[in-house]
Amino acid sequence: MAPTNRQLLILLILLVVVFGFGFLIKHTVVAFRDLSVTSLNMAGVETSVSFDTVPVRVTGLDANIYNGRVTLTWRPIMKSRLSGYRIYRGNTSGHQFIIGGSNQPTFIDTEVKSGGTYYYRVTAINEFGEGLPSSPLRVEIR
Repeated sequence: MAPTNRQLLILLILLVVVFGFGFLIKHTVVAFRDLSVTSLNMAGVETSVSFDTVPVRVTGLDANIYNGRVTLTWRPIMKSRLSGYRIYRGNTSGHQFIIGGSNQPTFIDTEVKSGGTYYYRVTAINEFGEGLPSSPLRVEIR
């Protein structure tokens, strides 16, 4: 995912604070990904600065109900340092509790009851913390 203009501005300010204004004159930025910058100075020496963050919000949450089970799926977060996902469930859209975790973009909930209505959310986790939760998904068990 490409950085936003706000992220680029923050990174530029941080580079100036860390390295001074001379950084902008003496370095050529050769790579910019995931809020990290790799640059070369006039002597060809490489410098890297990284500003890591929690994962992005999980999107594409969907459910398949079959045989008294809810199978949740979502779009995977494509980061090599992703630790996994947390799955939340509740009886109202604003109050969910952790019901499990997964290392893959899928989870099977077997603790549902016929006639119940459940709300699910999923978050992604990495070494820096937990990302924002997905939009709630309402599931009715018939």
